[in-house]
Amino acid sequence: MDKTVEILSREIVHKGFYPKTVLRLRHRRFDGTMSAEISRDILEQGGAAVVLPYDAASDRVLLIEQFRPAPLLMDDDPWLLETVAGRTEPGEDPAETARREAVEEAGLAVTDMVRAAIGYPSPGCLKELATIFVGRCDLSRSGGLHGLADEHEDIKVHVVTVDEALAMAADGRLRNMPALVALYWLALNRADLRRRWA
Repeated sequence: MDKTVEILSREIVHKGFYPKTVLRLRHRRFDGTMSAEISRDILEQGGAAVVLPYDAASDRVLLIEQFRPAPLLMDDDPWLLETVAGRTEPGEDPAETARREAVEEAGLAVTDMVRAAIGYPSPGCLKELATIFVGRCDLSRSGGLHGLADEHEDIKVHVVTVDEALAMAADGRLRNMPALVALYWLALNRADLRRRWA
């Protein structure tokens, strides 16, 4: 298949928390013709790392709860249960990002990690490649409030059993997509991780 793409223009129209680029392009269609000109707004995030902390000995996971403005615009509850996550700095290994964010957002040291997935969360409008991990940790003393003041973070830690987290996913209480991917990966690989990490 011919994957020709003609970029007609690329203009940064906003520099902020998420820089915004307007991209004008044409691309080869599946029928072999070129598309009409397409204009798309792209939010430039870059890289992200996500980690679901897992204590194999107690078969529990750590979820965080924090305010997110986008669900508010959907008339939904803006306090979401999520996994630990953060932006990957240029040149930073996503595993190091995940470890750093676990300390910042949950006061937690993550030791071993396995990559559960890597992918684009919303490739139609967001320039972000997310790496999702499940991380080995001891959750026996986890809890409380965390987050960096200079990033306006206000984070509450929740420690629940894997079965409780899966029930939250099934009934809609857990609606953060990276958290769902990590949790479902854990469900598929739980027995193996318990053998290796417990």
